[in-house]
Amino acid sequence: MKVLLINPGRSYYKDSKDIRLGLPLGIMYIASVLEKESIPVSIFDCLISKWTKITETSEGQHHGVSDEVIFDIVTETAPDIVGITCPFTAQIENLLHTAKIVKKSNPKAFIVAGGPHFAIADQNFLKQYLQLDGFISGEGEVAMLQLVKALLEKRSLETVKGLMFRTTDSQGHFIVRANPPEFINTPDWLPLPAYHLIDMNMFFKYQASGLIARPGEQTRAISMVTSRGCPFDCVFCSIHLHMGKRIRAHSADYVVSHIKHVIDQYNITHIFFEDDNLTFHSKRIDTILELMLKEKIKISWNTPNGVRADTINANLLDKMIKTGCSDLTIGVESGDQDTLDKIIRKKLNLKDVIQTAELCYKAHIDLSAFFVIGFPGETKKKIQKTINFAVMLYNKFNVQPLLMLATPLPGTKLYHDVIHHGYLASKITPKSLSGATSPLGKGLITTPEFTPSDLNRFVTQLERKTRKIHLIKLMMHPSTYLKLIKALLFQPKKVINAFNHYLGTGTK
Repeated sequence: MKVLLINPGRSYYKDSKDIRLGLPLGIMYIASVLEKESIPVSIFDCLISKWTKITETSEGQHHGVSDEVIFDIVTETAPDIVGITCPFTAQIENLLHTAKIVKKSNPKAFIVAGGPHFAIADQNFLKQYLQLDGFISGEGEVAMLQLVKALLEKRSLETVKGLMFRTTDSQGHFIVRANPPEFINTPDWLPLPAYHLIDMNMFFKYQASGLIARPGEQTRAISMVTSRGCPFDCVFCSIHLHMGKRIRAHSADYVVSHIKHVIDQYNITHIFFEDDNLTFHSKRIDTILELMLKEKIKISWNTPNGVRADTINANLLDKMIKTGCSDLTIGVESGDQDTLDKIIRKKLNLKDVIQTAELCYKAHIDLSAFFVIGFPGETKKKIQKTINFAVMLYNKFNVQPLLMLATPLPGTKLYHDVIHHGYLASKITPKSLSGATSPLGKGLITTPEFTPSDLNRFVTQLERKTRKIHLIKLMMHPSTYLKLIKALLFQPKKVINAFNHYLGTGTK
């Protein structure tokens, strides 16, 4: 029983973010679990291969391989089961297209999809898209292992946790059955991701050319997730739909062993910790940092997915810096406490944000902050408070604002509120989702208080104010000009990458 796991290509529209490249951690974990059980498995990443290309399309760009390459890979591999991942709803069309090619190449293969999008997909999805035989609505590692064993032993698929699949009833009619998902309660059970099934040399080659997972200047950098789940109820967030509300975390020993592995085997120099709640359990993160210091691990790292401001203290920050933390990102969302409490339901005090900003400023650690505007119930006055708060943090503590528009991701409370009140400005499609989640993108929400155009004016206002403050700070420190000139002369690529990041964040 052979398994092929595919990471499809991705489409980038003209108003969406720049092309990014990261490792497909989801299917890498699945592969390692299958290997542990002696099940033959391979990975084909359309984004990391000798056939990978970036091609121009009528709507933007496509990053991936040709249909012929996918067809040939499936034919050559001859898998019994093909798993296809979709990390973003905006990329669902690429998954479906890839599934069609796989079905054409190998009609007998069982094709199963997975990823966050399928946490909210229903039985109509399988009725509409016949190229799929099923999809997994939760974590994929155990579910995929159960699926392989069930097919191998010719058992009912009703034993596979989290699987929705198409079958026939006693009269031969197509029906869809769904099994409830089951979360992995002991994450240390998982083997390390199957890095060896990815062309890591090719990955680093692409990374060096500018295709990176996160904006910045890091090379030989990878993402790592050390915990899953989120107990909070922010209305715009979809993470708990896929990963649940209870945080399930790897132990400090597991995390540090993982870090040492990627350093020793792949010479990794930087790690993006992508946890939604890396610092939630104070004792765990403290133990991780202490163990990193004890093991004298030399690496840089940051938290681009954001941590909670109210989990940072001086002692923890000191250990973060000593272990190589290059910068931090916090999720603030709004500069209006009433919006945080009653609309976003963030359960965060803005006083804690200011305190963390001051701590980072005094410790000389770069800090960025996520802000989101455009929620139903927000007024222009409340949105202005967010802009003012972001400007204040930038002016006093150099906190880089990362401003986004509230996007009604399917399945979230925000989505249901928008649909209920008739506030959807335009149809939700992969293209509109990509645009709405990009800097200066077109918002998908319009209310009696604001339109998408109003929100863009707030974004522009923040840009102008932070640009003015930035220029004033430069004039107050002339030595900065000399550093910039020197960098342009001797490290032009580094400066260009940093400048592109600067423009891409919407905080010129």
